Amino acid sequence: MRLSTRATYGMRLCFMLALADGPLSASQLVRQTDVGHKYIEQLLAMLKRNRIVNAFRGKAGGYVLARDPRNITVGDILKATDDGFKAPGCVSGGCDDIYCPNRNVMAKLSDGINKVLDSVTLYEIISDHRSNCSVGGVDEG
Repeated sequence: MRLSTRATYGMRLCFMLALADGPLSASQLVRQTDVGHKYIEQLLAMLKRNRIVNAFRGKAGGYVLARDPRNITVGDILKATDDGFKAPGCVSGGCDDIYCPNRNVMAKLSDGINKVLDSVTLYEIISDHRSNCSVGGVDEG
């Protein structure tokens, strides 16, 4: 399984927003990710449309998570960036071979992957990151 660039950066944006003490502007996110402003805006719009982030205008405005990180799963983020795990054609009905030996295996694999993606929360990812940083002596800032 390979994640698209959209999924990778969508995950990174949510991760950064979850670690932030307050709203982050699109410009701050651009500087921290080294990704173009237009692309960041597109990703943030997708995440906002899917109720993962909220946007606030004004001097103290920016982007924040719309929900507690405990209530946002990796699956939510991937679906918001239009990149949920998609099964091969033999699982989704795109295979013409009625004797396809892969159909059952791939269906189980697809179901398993989606169950994991829908069970891992952003909070767990942040917690893992924080414990790894404190063990390795790496500073988050």
